[in-house]
Amino acid sequence: MKINCDIGERGINNVIDQELMTLIDIANLACGGHAGDSESVQFFRDLAEKNDVQVSAHLSYPDRVNFGRLSMKLDRDELLDALDQQHSLVKDVKWVKFHGALYNDLNANKSLAKLVYTWLEANEIEVLLCPQKSAIAELCHQHEQIQVLAELFAERAYIYDQEADQFALMPRQQSGAVLKDLEEALAQSEDLLLGRVLTQEEDGRKVLREIHGESICIHSDAKIALELAKELRSRLA
Repeated sequence: MKINCDIGERGINNVIDQELMTLIDIANLACGGHAGDSESVQFFRDLAEKNDVQVSAHLSYPDRVNFGRLSMKLDRDELLDALDQQHSLVKDVKWVKFHGALYNDLNANKSLAKLVYTWLEANEIEVLLCPQKSAIAELCHQHEQIQVLAELFAERAYIYDQEADQFALMPRQQSGAVLKDLEEALAQSEDLLLGRVLTQEEDGRKVLREIHGESICIHSDAKIALELAKELRSRLA
């Protein structure tokens, strides 16, 4: 299990982000869509190289105002141009993880997934971090050109769609969507490492379900991020 972290979203002087880079395996670098810029990208790429951390491009809807957390209705060219602009900051990086609303939309929206998959192939992306049974993951498995690194989340609550047989992150506006307590996040992390997660069902029940993942994500802007990373690093070691 690899620890990945969405990072580089708060400039180059954030000491927590700098320390996180010593504890993680994969750094998902914000490339200007929701946060980040050329300066922060270069700074954290240098840190990643120093700490032997794999870099992925963290790409999003072009919406810095809402931190990329709201779905956007962009036409084909607008979306692809936005992805091109962001990826241009890390043109040689062949790992990608999408961010926020775009990440969530690619979980279930098959037509969007087809469009974005063509972009991934055209840019010779080799590895994609995404949910195990997402629409975009299914295309990667089908075409066998892009490796899927199935991703789990340490400090985000899960919901489950029985009809689609899909996990999704609980919307942030719902109570309990973000696990703010360290012990709660560690308890979920322990479950995830054992291949299971407690989900909130549509009828309000909580059910322990099997889930698969090869990388576990920590959001760098979570208040417990540093403590959580230290504990996870220790337990994985």
